[in-house]
Amino acid sequence: MKRYLLTFFIACAVSLAWGQPAKRTTAFNYLRNGKLDKALENIEPCLTHPKTMNEAKTWFYRGNIYLQIGLSDKPEYKALSDNPFKEAYESYQKALTLEGANEFKLDIIQNMSVIAEGFYIQGVEKFNGQDYSSAANLFIESAKVKDEIGVFDTAAIYNAGLCAELANDNQLALGQYKKVYEAGLRNPNIYTSLINVSLKSGDTAAAMTYATEGRKQFPEDFSILIAETNIFLAKNMTEQALSNLEIAKNLDQTNPSIFFAVGVSYDRLGNFQKAEEAYLKAIELKPDYFDAIYNLGALYVNKAAITLDEANQLPLEKEKEYNEMKNLADSYLDKALPFLEQAHQLDPKDRNTMASLKEIYARKGNGEKAKEMDEKLKMQ
Repeated sequence: MKRYLLTFFIACAVSLAWGQPAKRTTAFNYLRNGKLDKALENIEPCLTHPKTMNEAKTWFYRGNIYLQIGLSDKPEYKALSDNPFKEAYESYQKALTLEGANEFKLDIIQNMSVIAEGFYIQGVEKFNGQDYSSAANLFIESAKVKDEIGVFDTAAIYNAGLCAELANDNQLALGQYKKVYEAGLRNPNIYTSLINVSLKSGDTAAAMTYATEGRKQFPEDFSILIAETNIFLAKNMTEQALSNLEIAKNLDQTNPSIFFAVGVSYDRLGNFQKAEEAYLKAIELKPDYFDAIYNLGALYVNKAAITLDEANQLPLEKEKEYNEMKNLADSYLDKALPFLEQAHQLDPKDRNTMASLKEIYARKGNGEKAKEMDEKLKMQ
């Protein structure tokens, strides 16, 4: 009787010793047959069993399973993991540190490229869904995996910068753009991106350096020209900005932003007629352009104020000239009114518009409308 018990005990011991390798083999067979849920179910216990947890084969199989989950288009398999490519990547990394890694190294390197492509595709999907922060991180992961196998992925890194910029993470964007710039990428897009993000980050000196270099290499490029113009505008270098904008106008007669910027520049220089022409052109190209509409209204209001101030400086005996100038000032207010009313319709919460309308209504004797604007201002 004791002999039979001993035999039974030995049989159980052998079964336990071989149990986990058998599960790993079962996981492999399920993977080969496309049964990813069963494959995952059988590989997971192997990660903690002393017999299999420190063998490269275990983690290699696990990486393969998660890779196929990431590539699957079946909802029931997609639901098995929130981040299958990350799980696959980490499994392969683990496998490369363990006994028997050389047997799987070539396959792992090939599969790393597939993982990187998986991250990249997910990044594109997040970008299309306007989840720019997540997209940036996925492009960074894609580039990181490629880097593991000795490949510098310019497209992934640049896209990471672009998405970070769209997510208003300027420091992350700048870091990614600098990587591709320092790696030797020289095209109009990288110069424009570096200029814009440097400017947003408050580093106008760096922005100007990139602009100077970019304009030297690509003197006819429109995007670099505009990026440089934005620096001039930010630094109140109005004449330099205007010089660029006049070039830009000739390159693109259909861009309302250019004509708006031209209007702003002439406005700053005190050239009323040129500013008026540019704002009107911007509005013609984009009839709901709030900034241009408001600025044109404000231009007329300011012109009215200047004209009235000049009238008030006249001697008392020049009553006729005074009345003429006062009428001219009123005509500017009449021109301003429809543009400011339109601006108010486009953005009912803008306080500057309401304040200007309140002043015009009051000066024209429309107390009811002036009171209405005053009430709206109090509610803001």
